[in-house]
Amino acid sequence: MEDQEYVVRRLTPLESERLQGYPDGWTDIGDWVDSNGKKHKGDADAPRYKALGNSIALPFWQVLARRITAQYDRDCTMGSLFDGIGGFPLVFERVGCTPVWASEIEEFCIAVTKRRFPE
Repeated sequence: MEDQEYVVRRLTPLESERLQGYPDGWTDIGDWVDSNGKKHKGDADAPRYKALGNSIALPFWQVLARRITAQYDRDCTMGSLFDGIGGFPLVFERVGCTPVWASEIEEFCIAVTKRRFPE
């Protein structure tokens, strides 16, 4: 048998977002500033890969969130502890629940959540 060259292709951040169920470009926030005022260039893929790799897959959680919120007789709100890139607020917002606060320590993840949920 003849030796063949195999090339392993890395997924792009866009493909990673789609696999996790995020909208296209969710982690593509451009230039951003951390909580210490340090400016970061938005063209690096590494923080996007790290954030997506540590994130949740949204489809399962959306089904669960829909079932949870269906049990309430009134409008619901939610807080997101260990928020990451805003996966839980996104899921709960999609099913009609209002995200009101989030907690996170990773600077890039905080920047993504602030960009996607400015309020």
